[in-house]
Amino acid sequence: METIDLEGAVQLFDLYCRSKGLAERTVETYRDALRGLRDFLTGAGCGQQIPTAQSLRTYMAWMLERGLSPTTAAIRMRSIRAFCNFLAREGIVEKSPMANVGIPKTPNEYPDVLSQGQVRMLLDACGRSSWTGIRNYTMLLTFIDTGVRLGELIGLNVEDVDLSMQVIRVRKGKGSKDRRVFMGRTLSRALRKWLATRTFSLSGQALFTTRQGMRLEARNVERILERTAARAGLNVMHITPHKLRHTFATHYIMNGGDPFSLQRILGHSDIKTTMIYVNLAGVGLREAHAKASPVDRLLER
Repeated sequence: METIDLEGAVQLFDLYCRSKGLAERTVETYRDALRGLRDFLTGAGCGQQIPTAQSLRTYMAWMLERGLSPTTAAIRMRSIRAFCNFLAREGIVEKSPMANVGIPKTPNEYPDVLSQGQVRMLLDACGRSSWTGIRNYTMLLTFIDTGVRLGELIGLNVEDVDLSMQVIRVRKGKGSKDRRVFMGRTLSRALRKWLATRTFSLSGQALFTTRQGMRLEARNVERILERTAARAGLNVMHITPHKLRHTFATHYIMNGGDPFSLQRILGHSDIKTTMIYVNLAGVGLREAHAKASPVDRLLER
């Protein structure tokens, strides 16, 4: 079995994550968690030793005692679990030190979403009479009608949009997987108008660009959303691209969509993640069941 210290193991894990094409945000989350673990182990006099189950339990207790929320501690421990599983797979350790270490339970926190009225207010605030207004309106519609992530949206190219089939190809989403998302008639019309407007002014691959023809960056989109929310009088809601993703998913379920198709649209690897939106949209589901109850429709005719 290979002998390696903690620093070397962390470097190998980082290389593995980058070779798998994991999202930069995911890799950075792993790095932050392992940096905190290394600092703790160094302070505890463990030096560069690979962590043991006991040292990991001690670290988890230390985080909670210092006031970290169970949610934050759980996120860090999941990252450490991914690292420990990697060590076991590579034969660096015989068994993952996290195998018998529990992760703090987190409360069932449901994401905030926009109501239908707030979605209309946000879209109305785009001002569709200008080049940037058409772009911003189409961009927000894309978030709300497809549930794509911020990184996925700014990575879209013109060739990824198939208006005849009303499909958008999302390339290398989370987990480096391509997937297809579908669009409604409203987004299809908006994209057609935006492509005509964009083609008149610019050339190049990126779907959403600046006036100078450069692909929008994440911070560009966040600022656009902040300014649009302020004009709509919704700035107190702290509207983010991820909140628009939550909004799409919740309204998709409330409007009769099923969680298994939503899982594929969102690119979730685990249906448990998608089921959050089923719980969040519980009232809408009760109404849908009242309309579509198999027994009621069978026996109350």
